[in-house]
Amino acid sequence: MEREKVVLEVKKLSKHFGGLKAVDEVDMQLYKNEIIAIVGDNGAGKSTLIKTISGMLKKTLGQIYINGNEVEINSPLDARKNGIETVYQSEGIINGFDASANLFLGREKLFNNFFGKTLRIMDNRYMKRETEKMLDRVGVKLKNLSADIDDLSGGQRQSVIVGRAVYWGGRILIFDEPTNNLGAEQQRRVIDLIKKIREEYELSIIIISHNIAHVFELVDRIIILRNGVKIGERLKNETNPTEIISMITGIISN
Repeated sequence: MEREKVVLEVKKLSKHFGGLKAVDEVDMQLYKNEIIAIVGDNGAGKSTLIKTISGMLKKTLGQIYINGNEVEINSPLDARKNGIETVYQSEGIINGFDASANLFLGREKLFNNFFGKTLRIMDNRYMKRETEKMLDRVGVKLKNLSADIDDLSGGQRQSVIVGRAVYWGGRILIFDEPTNNLGAEQQRRVIDLIKKIREEYELSIIIISHNIAHVFELVDRIIILRNGVKIGERLKNETNPTEIISMITGIISN
């Protein structure tokens, strides 16, 4: 982790829904090759915060900076143009399509000739080769690359989604509850995958998770929200789960 290199910064970021301040003047930094967790109870503003950063929601107030430059993010396309990819467990993939179709969804590779460009004929062989190489880079082997995505395990589906984000140049990845609703073995595969892509691609990663054990295994720094307000942050090595849970709940533990 390069603590001197800030890749993402938000200042006084706010999202209001009428009179409800779902996110209220949050300041946050993310460093190169760092993993941070955003934690908080239900309704704390975690999902609203990342949806504002990822362009799914338009901010009410505040500024977003990428590599020191202020940017306007008003849509997921704006976020992707700035190297931000969001990894949801089930959203953004199409059941009934195989892994390569989902990898190239909306960005299909056409044959580079008259018929390909005119009739929009897809180069399926190229897309399957690229998918196989991508999955190999993130340490995933599929017995049948042509299998429907809904026939894969939860961990394999998550791997395809993560691989797509890496393949298309995401330098900042946002994970929303990456291990939720997965069995123990699949959770372990997803955790190992996040570690692997951070080490090999030097990505910066934001994770939302209710699983404090997974947070302490994965991240470098923890940001705590309560009622839409950032109430503190801690380096993982300078805190413990009891303190973090106390900050989340507002209940001081003896």
